[in-house]
Amino acid sequence: MPYTDAAGFRMYYETHGDGFPLLLVNGLGSDHMEWLYQVPAYAPHFRVVVFDNRGVGESDVPPGPYTTAQMADDAAALLADLGIPKAHVLGVSLGGMIAQEMALLHPGQVERLVLGCTSPGGRLSVHPSPEAMAAFALAGEADPEADLRRMIPFLYTDACIRERPGEIEAFVRRRLANPAPREGYLAQLAAAVSHDASERLERIRAGTLVITGDADRLVGWENSLRIAGRIPGARLVVLPGAPHRLFAETADAFNLEVLSFLRQ
Repeated sequence: MPYTDAAGFRMYYETHGDGFPLLLVNGLGSDHMEWLYQVPAYAPHFRVVVFDNRGVGESDVPPGPYTTAQMADDAAALLADLGIPKAHVLGVSLGGMIAQEMALLHPGQVERLVLGCTSPGGRLSVHPSPEAMAAFALAGEADPEADLRRMIPFLYTDACIRERPGEIEAFVRRRLANPAPREGYLAQLAAAVSHDASERLERIRAGTLVITGDADRLVGWENSLRIAGRIPGARLVVLPGAPHRLFAETADAFNLEVLSFLRQ
């Protein structure tokens, strides 16, 4: 199994396909398995790099709390260790915050930037509802399956939950098969809560796609509107009826927009 110690801890990664590199950055508590709808779609066109952020999956759990800048440094170290001087970077949710910091702290490594269902943090952020915050803040304190099922209404649409139970149950099985350690999850949650790129987004020079869904009940689409309004030349795409996990529930539409942008 491929690991690197380049970031100062053991980090798991995989590469798929050939071509210009494309780095995919996971969200809160997620590991590389969550890209199951993206890797097959992107690998015919790019050298796709997926990895487990510090604190989850097959990677180590360094002491927390973490910051998005620290996690951006981890991703940059991985690219350097793989001999990749520059890559497209796609991040969703917490991964989108990490991707923002990569573009700000390591601009020479970022060719094009895709920010999915994410937030700028700070004064520009539109905060989740108290119910959504509670669902995610309480994770790890009770039964892991109960924790996941409490999150699902904020990740998927009611229609998907009702009409595509197989998608929901597969998500639950994947997470339960390799659950995020509580200390790693909480350290990542601290990174998400403390993220603040609101006063620096104007410095991003990479061509940027900001993509979200107008049915996101966790990170409202207004956050993406505000991000796109601050990054010079950014393109905003709002997928109608798409939830927070738009890259899963509406994977075909999400992948079409991403590939169209990256292959221009």
